[in-house]
Amino acid sequence: MKTITRREMLASATGAAGFTFLPARVLGRGATPPSEKLNVAVIGIGCRGEISVSELNNCQQNLVALCDVDWRPLEGYTHPRACEVIQRFPKAKRYDDWRIMLQEQDKNIDAVVVAAPDHVHAFASLTAMKMGKHVYCEKPLAHSIYEVRALMAAEKKYKVATQVGNQGHSSEDCCQIVEWIRDGAIGDVKEAHLFLRTGILGIEPPANVRSYTRILQYGDIPKVIAEDHAVPKDLNWDLWLGPAPFRPFNPVYLPNNWRRWRDFGTGTLGDYNCHYMDPVLWALDLGMPEKVEANPEAGYDPATNTQTFASAAEVRWDFPARGKKPPVAVTWHYGGNSGSIPLPMGWKEGDQLPKEGGGVFYGTKGSIVFGPIYASQPRSAAAGQYKPVAWGTPAKLRLYPEELDKSYKRPDPTLPRPFSHWMDWVEAAKAGKQGGSHFGYGGLLSQIAILGNIACLNKGKTLYFDAKKGEFKNNPQANRLFRRKYREGWTLPV
Repeated sequence: MKTITRREMLASATGAAGFTFLPARVLGRGATPPSEKLNVAVIGIGCRGEISVSELNNCQQNLVALCDVDWRPLEGYTHPRACEVIQRFPKAKRYDDWRIMLQEQDKNIDAVVVAAPDHVHAFASLTAMKMGKHVYCEKPLAHSIYEVRALMAAEKKYKVATQVGNQGHSSEDCCQIVEWIRDGAIGDVKEAHLFLRTGILGIEPPANVRSYTRILQYGDIPKVIAEDHAVPKDLNWDLWLGPAPFRPFNPVYLPNNWRRWRDFGTGTLGDYNCHYMDPVLWALDLGMPEKVEANPEAGYDPATNTQTFASAAEVRWDFPARGKKPPVAVTWHYGGNSGSIPLPMGWKEGDQLPKEGGGVFYGTKGSIVFGPIYASQPRSAAAGQYKPVAWGTPAKLRLYPEELDKSYKRPDPTLPRPFSHWMDWVEAAKAGKQGGSHFGYGGLLSQIAILGNIACLNKGKTLYFDAKKGEFKNNPQANRLFRRKYREGWTLPV
């Protein structure tokens, strides 16, 4: 397999406008022949992982082995549970330990999906890549800058097909944004604002999830994590911790609240930035920023709060000029209202920004407003050929001012239109290519998010980044946050 760059991939797509990879069943040829299927193992099949399981099953790929560490029934928990998912696939072998699964299934699988928590991503993905397996890893790509770079390097070394799970990348909305901006629809873009209206620290789910709604405040944390809780039956807590520092089990971490905690996740920024920053990075051909600064909410003190990320913040990245393209400032608002976002030219009374979140590009001729890019669907879904798993309601792209929206002639498609984000990866594996959001590209998105988290931990300081050296010029202490020590017995398999 030849590993190609994103620029080469987009250039090669210019002459194949609108080309879409479609499974045989969509083309009217019945079931997908075995020779066209990938044998897939999935690590983490509850909650978010269930979406990958369902998507790959809908696309008639072979689910050979399924792994999880939390098999609790969790009464009242509304997200998919591993104990339910496994029952739908009686032919797939069940595992608790992904390391044993990969070892035993080495000859039986072609590809691996990693949907475990962030702190496990790099360990599982690197192990699979070294075994020659194609890897689809949920976003963000990894827990630290060091781990992200290790995965980006492994993609080049092992030449397997990779994909980061920011599924909006394969959507019609994302492709149109890129095409419109490159077509000059709104002129030169020097600024973009991204926003997510909600951002909570974490909700503690006891046995009956329905009855518990208290949101933890920063002052609650020391007392809460000092509580004594028995490890629940059907949860392997030691395996769940993996390379993270040991701590006693507490229901404040599980299920699905681990991302707020610095030992396990990458916060709201790591969770959503790979979605909202995606069209900005892609359309404007950005690389790493040259400057980043953050303003977390007033109650967040990183000096005393070593456990969690800020539940609300504004983060700004400044990107340098690229040839004739001007410098770009991107500001991310999360966890609060969007009142500080500049309104596009031509904004009218009664107009509203997308309810859940979104972004605005500001150009010299006008603006583009988009909604939750993670909920946007590929063209195949919009055409009714494909019924994807639902995860939200997208907001339609809008051009401002109104006169521009009416007069602008939309260009013909120039980018490939994948059948789905998962099938883009499957077809890439078969064709010896990389997925549209392969580790080289998705790793860039992930690093930008993590730099934002580091800026939040250096509240009130401007961090100047040297892209060639891959470190901050003015803050050695911030550079030490690029990696961390692992629990005894765990070594990243670089």
